Amino acid sequence: MGNFLSNITVLENSNTTTASSTVLGLLNKTSTTTTALVTTVVLAGSIVLLSPKRRKSLQKSLSLEALTLYVLTNHRSAVVTIFGLPLSLMFDWALRLRSSYIAIFRSAPHLHDDRVRAIQTQVRDRPDKLAPLCTARPGWMSISLSYRTYKKKWNAIEMPLYDILSIDLEEKIVRVEPFVSIGQLTHALNPKGYTLPVVPEMDDLTIGGLINGTGIESSSHRYGLFHEIITELELLLGDGTVVIATADNEYSDLFHAIPWSYGTIALLLSAKLRLIPCKKYVKLTYTPHNTKEGYIQHMRQLSGEFDNNGDDDKTTNPMFVEGLAYSLNKGVVMAGDFVDEVPKGGYINSLSLWHKPWFYKHVQKILQRDEKVEYIPLRDYYHRHSQSLFWEMELMIPIGNNPIFRWLLGWLMPPKVSFLKLSQTEQTRRLTEETHVAQDFLVPTRNMGSFLELCDDEFDRVYPLWLCLHSHKPLPGSLLKDPANGKKEEMYIDIGVYGLPRCVHEQHPEKFDMKRSMRSVLFALQKLDGFQMLYADVFFNRDEFEQMFR
Repeated sequence: MGNFLSNITVLENSNTTTASSTVLGLLNKTSTTTTALVTTVVLAGSIVLLSPKRRKSLQKSLSLEALTLYVLTNHRSAVVTIFGLPLSLMFDWALRLRSSYIAIFRSAPHLHDDRVRAIQTQVRDRPDKLAPLCTARPGWMSISLSYRTYKKKWNAIEMPLYDILSIDLEEKIVRVEPFVSIGQLTHALNPKGYTLPVVPEMDDLTIGGLINGTGIESSSHRYGLFHEIITELELLLGDGTVVIATADNEYSDLFHAIPWSYGTIALLLSAKLRLIPCKKYVKLTYTPHNTKEGYIQHMRQLSGEFDNNGDDDKTTNPMFVEGLAYSLNKGVVMAGDFVDEVPKGGYINSLSLWHKPWFYKHVQKILQRDEKVEYIPLRDYYHRHSQSLFWEMELMIPIGNNPIFRWLLGWLMPPKVSFLKLSQTEQTRRLTEETHVAQDFLVPTRNMGSFLELCDDEFDRVYPLWLCLHSHKPLPGSLLKDPANGKKEEMYIDIGVYGLPRCVHEQHPEKFDMKRSMRSVLFALQKLDGFQMLYADVFFNRDEFEQMFR
């Protein structure tokens, strides 16, 4: 899933409330009345020595700040609903206007080389040659909800690279600049009958972020992780040199090292990506299972790992395979393929309509029935989890899936991730770090059952879980280890754990120790030949980290 689910307040329905004041540093859990009284007394004492005029002004501002922090911390759902959704919509409109402006007035693929030369000049003339380089894109605009401030101390390089440079349908290659978004690219490609082999969930994800980090989707059992659809990288090195890196030229080491490097090696200037033909709809078959062994075996069969026999051609297997586990022994497996037309009597489910139920809730109902088939418009399928940010919106807006809410306000969903970051308080950040699990673990499917049992125990029944297959192949020079036992390829499963442990839901957060649970899971993951996605918090020291990776 990527990389954006890590900001949920857990105080919304708590029996105790917490007032947070940056002036006082009060983080003690007390009743609302007591906290308000203590806050008032200490605030008054802190300004008693000031002149009457300054005292009145400061008292007013500090009281307002304390009230603001209290509301943001303890009534986050109301804030997100009343203010966050409209502001997110306006922010989205502003981003669209900005994109239109860039497309009309600044889009000039033929000027790519000129822009690169300007970026080279910035790199060579940077004021602090010892400080690291980074892009000047603000940290709050990143999709991850972690609030990053490291760029303030680094050499931030302006990189106005937003263009789709070329689309070669004959060679099935698209060349793009790094700040082209997934939404921008699919809007350009899908009407032509083409798509990327791997299309991660959110429209705002950038190609540069997906290449430097990673991306996965329900087609990854065929095509691997996002970096495996790259054919060429144009890179700017720290000395201002521009190089073209491919899998088999003199810069092949750079080509293989860029994925999972998170921008630490070079600045990405452009990339060439493979394309595949696509069709108008996805025929999606939902199959419910009431045993862990049932949904595991079904997913492994659909992936082709049992019948591949060393042949790289997986076209006889479904194009898309995904699973949602609602408990250790209950899950739904979904298999999809491209189709041009919907047969007579077939049901078209336009998931992107504002009043539609959240996708994971829709899937959960299938646990109570037999296998079901639907036809979903292609872009609706690609963004099936966007409305509810997988299932995190249930924590942010508990009534968000209510039919009345969906009909009245569903068109405003979801709130922008950037807004969620900007509206955090120190208290909600701390609570998130201590109680909210947002992790993706990649483990061989042969070890999937035992790892699911471990997650069920260590994370105290966090459900649903996202289950997404991917074909893992050797990638020399990258952080990732090769498949075990020298295999050419091995089928892995991404187990996405997003949410609050049961004890936190039951208002006993003291029973959950994030550091202990995460370290226990990571050590077990390493023994099972698995690894962690690095967008999330890492609970290893350096030596332990280097044992999991190269």
